[in-house]
Amino acid sequence: MKDTLDTSSALPEKIVQEINDIPSLPSVVVKVMQLIRDPESTAKQLTDVISQDQALTGNILRLCNSSYYGLPRVVSSLSQAIMYLGFHTVRNLVLTCSISKLFSPDKMVYGYKKGGLWRHAVVCAMTCQIISKKVKPDIADAAFTAGLLHDIGQLVMAIIIKDTAETIADLMANNNLDDLKAERETVGFSHDELGAALANKWNFPDELVHAIRFHHTPEVSKNKSILTAIVNLSDAIVLELGYGIELEQMKHPASHHAMKIAKIDEELYASLRDAAEEQISQFASQFIAVED
Repeated sequence: MKDTLDTSSALPEKIVQEINDIPSLPSVVVKVMQLIRDPESTAKQLTDVISQDQALTGNILRLCNSSYYGLPRVVSSLSQAIMYLGFHTVRNLVLTCSISKLFSPDKMVYGYKKGGLWRHAVVCAMTCQIISKKVKPDIADAAFTAGLLHDIGQLVMAIIIKDTAETIADLMANNNLDDLKAERETVGFSHDELGAALANKWNFPDELVHAIRFHHTPEVSKNKSILTAIVNLSDAIVLELGYGIELEQMKHPASHHAMKIAKIDEELYASLRDAAEEQISQFASQFIAVED
């Protein structure tokens, strides 16, 4: 997947260095992702790793027992959570609880309301899972992860080059540029490029890096990734519905290329948007309000 792994070459050396200075993911997340990739790993190994972080364990159990999963009984231990939900769903909960700390509600990100980027990430993850279950059920958990992390570059851009955020917002509001064009006009690259470089640094799987890099432009990628298409369509839906955003210029239409790859027509797209809106209104708050 050559077009995924070379994305950092488009970034200025100074930004590449600053990406390298960003701390790695929490060790528990790294270990969990390694275990999930290893077909030999066991539920006990996964339990042992997660249980080292008591706050994380508590958050995972709270989410497991939320109405979103609708489990038939109260889950009181990590081993039960893994038994009922499976490795990949628990991995998603680990990511959700850990990544939420990066998306602090106090961080202001251009184009979003206060705390809006985290809300956008959560509802996009939920929508990715909804679409995936319809068109490619076997990657539903990967789709949730990709939706959760697809705009990680926007968060990083707001942190490491925050002095330019006002300029980006001004170009969007007053020159009617979308966020990608405003970012390139201001700093010479866009958040999807930055996010892919960070995902590479964190050793994410190639397909996840690809989805982050091309979620706005799946048609320019050499790889016809169904995961990338799902993220594009989910992002378009939640932006259209306005979750978390402050400026209308944040909205991007769904890619016809992505609809073709996912085999989704206008009628199905509309029904998926309605399903996403219903689930988000019922369950999103359970994921957004992750406790410290």
